[in-house]
Amino acid sequence: MSDGIYAALSGAVAQERALDVVANNVANVGTDGFRGDRLAFRESLSRATGGPTPTSLRYVEVGLSRIDDTEGPMRATGNPLDLAIGGDAFFVVDTPNGMRLTRDGSFAVDTAGVLRTHGGHAVMQGPGPQPSPIVLTDRRTPITVSPEGVLSQGDQLVAQLRFERFAAQEDARHEGLSLLVPQQGTQTLPATGATVMQGYLEGANVSAVGGMNELITTNRSFEAFQRVIQTFRALDERTARELASAG
Repeated sequence: MSDGIYAALSGAVAQERALDVVANNVANVGTDGFRGDRLAFRESLSRATGGPTPTSLRYVEVGLSRIDDTEGPMRATGNPLDLAIGGDAFFVVDTPNGMRLTRDGSFAVDTAGVLRTHGGHAVMQGPGPQPSPIVLTDRRTPITVSPEGVLSQGDQLVAQLRFERFAAQEDARHEGLSLLVPQQGTQTLPATGATVMQGYLEGANVSAVGGMNELITTNRSFEAFQRVIQTFRALDERTARELASAG
């Protein structure tokens, strides 16, 4: 069997992974606060003992997978409980699996006065080492949120939103649609310099048009690798037939 088929196979596998990533990005174009995944490929040289030399056969593999930290578009909603963040920062919410970070600031107040995401996760206040839920006991007075993330009702200061960030974007991974969790062995850090926009929501940082173009390009690359594999197989089969007839 030709060694080249393995190089082509590695390319097809890498493009199949890319197809999954791009398809997931496109599927979440309408998800508030969603941040798309990005893949980077690298070339890996063959070093098999007794096999091809490192300069004769190269493989393709995924060298890096990370979440794109580009901000999504901001849109005005007029809802005082819709909040968007500008800067390298995330809201902190409490989930059954522990604290998670999110850019989806579409919040609501439950019957107990707890500020929650649409998924039911309590929004945390800070700063301080121990996060605690934000509770709004006054249901009648309008809520205002300063650019620094301070919640007020009238002259009464209620809470300070808790902001955290990842030490490196490679440390973040998706959990569900809009939640992010640090990779194993990493921790989040307090975030400073965040700017809150009340009455706005941040959209996904992927576009339908760009995603579809990327999906088409990736699919064509995958099909090209498949054709190369089929060509190698056809050559191997012809070689086998010729050797059999010569014998």
